[in-house]
Amino acid sequence: MASQLKNKVMLIGGPLTGELESGVTNTKVPLGLAYIAAVLEKLGAEVKILDCLADYDIIKPVGDNKFRVGTSEKEIAKQVKDFMPDVVGITCSYSMYEQDSFDVVNLVKSIVPKALTIFGGAHASAAADRVLKNKNVDIVVSKEAEYTIREIVDVYSKTKNKTKLQDIEGTIVLDKKGKIKKNPERRMIFSLDELPMPARHLLRMDRYLYHPLNNVGVGDGPATDMITSRGCPQKCSFCSIFTVWNRVWRTRSAKLVVDEMEELVKRYKVKHIRIQDDNFSLDKKRVHDMCDEILRRKLKFKWDTPNGIAIWTLDELLLKKMAKAGYQRASFGIETGCKKTMDQYIHKPIDYAHCKKIIKACKKLGIFTVSTFIIGFPDETKKDIQETIDFANNSGLDFALFYVAQPYAGTPLYE
Repeated sequence: MASQLKNKVMLIGGPLTGELESGVTNTKVPLGLAYIAAVLEKLGAEVKILDCLADYDIIKPVGDNKFRVGTSEKEIAKQVKDFMPDVVGITCSYSMYEQDSFDVVNLVKSIVPKALTIFGGAHASAAADRVLKNKNVDIVVSKEAEYTIREIVDVYSKTKNKTKLQDIEGTIVLDKKGKIKKNPERRMIFSLDELPMPARHLLRMDRYLYHPLNNVGVGDGPATDMITSRGCPQKCSFCSIFTVWNRVWRTRSAKLVVDEMEELVKRYKVKHIRIQDDNFSLDKKRVHDMCDEILRRKLKFKWDTPNGIAIWTLDELLLKKMAKAGYQRASFGIETGCKKTMDQYIHKPIDYAHCKKIIKACKKLGIFTVSTFIIGFPDETKKDIQETIDFANNSGLDFALFYVAQPYAGTPLYE
């Protein structure tokens, strides 16, 4: 796309309302917004990111034992008025926070009623019909957003006409009769290396690097997030991430991954990197190459995979290389110790003997081990749940986290 975008674009991650009086305990860098911003900047748009959760220490009671965490409504309004955007993109990753995102779009429209409002994120992809019931939402972006939003902004920049946006791939809109119109999906970005690095210069990085709880369990020093791949081919019934990435796994090359790591270490003085991939280690050679590149450049930092690493992809040789390159903490998604539940709802190629072998190897290498477990699937009995508890207790794990099965919109479990 050769044309230069002239619009002013504001990308907003809104405040969240929940039951934690202490607020958000782990604020992640909004990499999705930062990637979109980088693509738009590359084509000439003036971009501003407002991530309200960077103000994690602003906590306001809102009744019924609920607390609103993030930038105040007054400050959001001020920043919108100061910037006066032509286009506003709002992300909503979780269905439970839909109203928070609606509050933001409603506020934006009250200030700049002519602005084009775009809704994106996992919830928008899974429940566009719900989102478009809010008349302040002009268009929904489904699944991968970078190139779809680039085209939306490009067309709108040329025409200033929202009716010209009816047929863009990867969008869901209301047609002239007020009916939901789902346009064809946009082709996924198979070569992630073609994307620029996320626009961290538009973020208040100090707020993420020095979050008071960001370094718990990982040592001292600034910590931050990055991603090296997108998607996951697994078919877990409870997981909604496929509503954004489908079930296709795509990667960035080992060299570009380590280029970004080097920038984080040298520019932001980062000492710990959290790789937030949904399936980091599916290609073992790529992980070996990445570790070799870290060692070749003599980069000194620790890293972990808090979003989970596929335990069936690991072996002791790979773990040794990872540990040598700074890998500190392995988070597994074993999910259940009950084979019946695994076969019916989890669908991961888990071998419990292999799990124990890998956990033992991690201990030997000084890698801290954690796993998530889920209980309360339909038809699970007390005996089934006890099998999961027993496995967690007898596996050798350093730490286990238990969740209750939640039916997120768009997932097989929800259906």
